[in-house]
Amino acid sequence: MAQVRRTQAERTAATRAALLKATIDTLVEDGHRRTTTQAVAKRAGVSYGALLHHFPAKADLLTAAVAHLLDQRVAEFRKSMANVPPGGRTKEAAIDVLWTMFQGETFTAWLELSVAARTDPDLAVAVERVDREFHEASLEIFRELFAEETRLDPELPRVAVATLYTFLDGLALSRLMPGSPLVDPDQLLEVFKMLIAAALPTPEETA
Repeated sequence: MAQVRRTQAERTAATRAALLKATIDTLVEDGHRRTTTQAVAKRAGVSYGALLHHFPAKADLLTAAVAHLLDQRVAEFRKSMANVPPGGRTKEAAIDVLWTMFQGETFTAWLELSVAARTDPDLAVAVERVDREFHEASLEIFRELFAEETRLDPELPRVAVATLYTFLDGLALSRLMPGSPLVDPDQLLEVFKMLIAAALPTPEETA
C-alpha cells in the first residue's frame, strides 16, 4: 500500500510541533540558560535553517513555547478532571488534580521561563499574557465544576483560583529547592484542602 504523502501544511505543523516539544524538553532537562536555538534544532532533528524559518529569533521560539505550555496545562487539567467520576468531582479532587500538574514537566518548563522573564522584557510580556489566559481558563473550569457552591458570590471563584495557585506555586517551589522542607508537602496540601472546604461549603452544608 502506497504511503500517503503529507501536505505542506501538515509537514509545517509537524516541524513546528517538534520544535516546541524539543524546546520544552530542553528547558526541563538543561534549564533556560542552555536552551539555545542550536540545541533545540538538534533535539528536534531538524536543520538550524528550518528552525529559523519558523522562529527567526530565540524570543520567538520561547514565546511560542509559552503559548504551547498554556494549551498543555489547560488540556491536562480538563482531561484529568474528565477522568474523575461525576460523583467524585469534589473540591478536594480538583486540588489533587492540579497538584499533579504542579509536579510535572510542564510546570518545570513554565518555572524556567517565568524566572527568565524577570530579566527579559520580551519574554515577560508573553509570560504575563499566558499566565492571565491560564488563570482565566482555570476560572472558567472552576465555575463549571462548582457552580452551586459559588452561585451566591460571583467573585468567589476568582479569589479561590488565585488563592489556590498562589499556594500550589509556593508548595511546588519548596519541593524544588535544595534541602528538605520543614513540613511534608502532602501534609500541607491536606491542611489547605480543609481550609478550602470550609471556605466553599457544599449546597447541602449551607442548606
